[in-house]
Amino acid sequence: MRFEAKTIIVTGGTSGLGEAIVKAFAAEGGRVFFCGLIDGEGVRVETDVRAAGGTAHFVHADVRDDAAMHGLVQQATAGGEPLYAAVNNAGISHSAAQFADHSLKVVADVFNTNVMGVWNAMRYQIPPMLVAGTGSIVNIASILSRSGAQWMAPYGMSKHAVVGLSKSAALDYSEQGLRINIVSPGPMQTPMFERALEDIGGDMEKFAGGIPKSGPADPADVAKTVLYLVSDAAASITGANFIVDGGVSTG
Repeated sequence: MRFEAKTIIVTGGTSGLGEAIVKAFAAEGGRVFFCGLIDGEGVRVETDVRAAGGTAHFVHADVRDDAAMHGLVQQATAGGEPLYAAVNNAGISHSAAQFADHSLKVVADVFNTNVMGVWNAMRYQIPPMLVAGTGSIVNIASILSRSGAQWMAPYGMSKHAVVGLSKSAALDYSEQGLRINIVSPGPMQTPMFERALEDIGGDMEKFAGGIPKSGPADPADVAKTVLYLVSDAAASITGANFIVDGGVSTG
């Protein structure tokens, strides 16, 4: 129960890795506020958590909407509790195509969600942490943040940006008690992974980053790294990018 009665925000918590993170924090006593856009999925996750004896609150909120992120933080802290941690997981992908074939709309949608969504959320997560003099933020990137992303340039660009903004913020606030880190997963058994396989129609040359020999990860296993970075066990870690990919990007 490392997070008993501690207030935690998770964006994009209605499926995949986000859902696994919400459930993992709640299982260890966290008071979790999570957002997403599909109300039915949000209610399902909230119901699952409560049935298991945990505490979770679903909030319909779009990370692209600055005001919505303000509202999410206000709801999480309305009772006067400090914001202990936040995990910015919300993100989207897109169909595989070569660089010049991606439409500007796709590029803008990916950037506004994956990058500005993290920026918007952090803008409101950081102030209450500064008041408390402590706090931890984990932003979810990808193994495609470490190298070029063939066929997936908009997505790869966005995840490089997540790493850059996270490292910059970590430097800005390290002397004020805040820790800001990144987790970069490889392929995971999630709805996004399934959509990607369907999109490329079995042409694995178009699956950027590759798949580890052990297969796609269980999101619950990746969530363990997120919880470690938030926990007191990682008290000296900030500005780090943890690669969790089953060794697929080694070397």
